[in-house]
Amino acid sequence: MLEKVLLSTFILASVLIAAAQAPSEPAKPLPPGPMQAKVKATCTQCHNTSRITEQHLTRKEWSQKLEKMEGLGAVIPDADRNGMLNYLAKNFGPEKGTKSVPKKSGTGAN
Repeated sequence: MLEKVLLSTFILASVLIAAAQAPSEPAKPLPPGPMQAKVKATCTQCHNTSRITEQHLTRKEWSQKLEKMEGLGAVIPDADRNGMLNYLAKNFGPEKGTKSVPKKSGTGAN
């Protein structure tokens, strides 16, 4: 009896987690590059590309993110790690997340 309750609880929790990560809108495409296909294949096994495109991290932060994802089950071959980090840092580094907004001249009060 206890086994059935635990199994039911596990299945329900799995469904809720999967639903929480389901894409709510179309994913943004990854920019072209030598590691685009590998990044997409590795990362989109669990979530859509928006999870990548909406972040703007340093190379070190991307490295920590890859380590975290490996801890959660992602498989990142050692031979691909440096190339993936280069791709992520180049296309989704901190400087890519800032857009200059023109400042208004004057205060509006005369």
